[in-house]
Amino acid sequence: MKVFIIIKEISERIPKKNFQLLDDLPLWKHLVKELQDLDVYIDTDSKLILNECSNMNNVIAYPRKQKFIDFESGELSPALLMIDNFLDTFVEDDNEIIITTHVTSPFLKQETILDAVNILKKGIYDSIHSVTKHQEFSWLENNMEPINFKPNVVQKTQDLPSIIMSNGGFFIFKKKTFKQLNNRIGNNPYYYPLSIPESIEIDNYDDLNLARLVKKGLCN
Repeated sequence: MKVFIIIKEISERIPKKNFQLLDDLPLWKHLVKELQDLDVYIDTDSKLILNECSNMNNVIAYPRKQKFIDFESGELSPALLMIDNFLDTFVEDDNEIIITTHVTSPFLKQETILDAVNILKKGIYDSIHSVTKHQEFSWLENNMEPINFKPNVVQKTQDLPSIIMSNGGFFIFKKKTFKQLNNRIGNNPYYYPLSIPESIEIDNYDDLNLARLVKKGLCN
């Protein structure tokens, strides 16, 4: 079992997002510290992270290839290409379990990830993806078409079908599944629900401010 993480130095919505302080610790360190019992591989373009990870016994950090840096200047993310490169370079066993996660999920717990891994090991599903369930009146923004309710009646929100949304916490799969589909999500995935605070993913300043409030509450 191996954990694969991509950490960028430059971020658009929050400058230097992965280095923003959260409870006096840079954002990227929270999850890496939490995963100290697992084998972690970090693909990064940050010399600072490369240097600091060199002192961590369970972490192998390596420099991001320039072609992936160049690729990101377009509309698509090079994430799938980088996972494929990681698998070719560091993973020999086609049945090895791979966990891809993001340091923008600072409240994610190792025990939660291992619980999800155990679901994959049962062999019923070919991949696991963390999600958040929502039970609110929801529309498609482009045409305001109702998704989970009837517009001509007033339903109780607790009776609405849940909307399942990706929170980016983790994707778990075997090497062979990714190689067959070139995707982090297989043909028969299990959607693993996360709740606050583990479901918090920091994309913008509102997320960062929320994380700081939650962290302060957890610490006091």
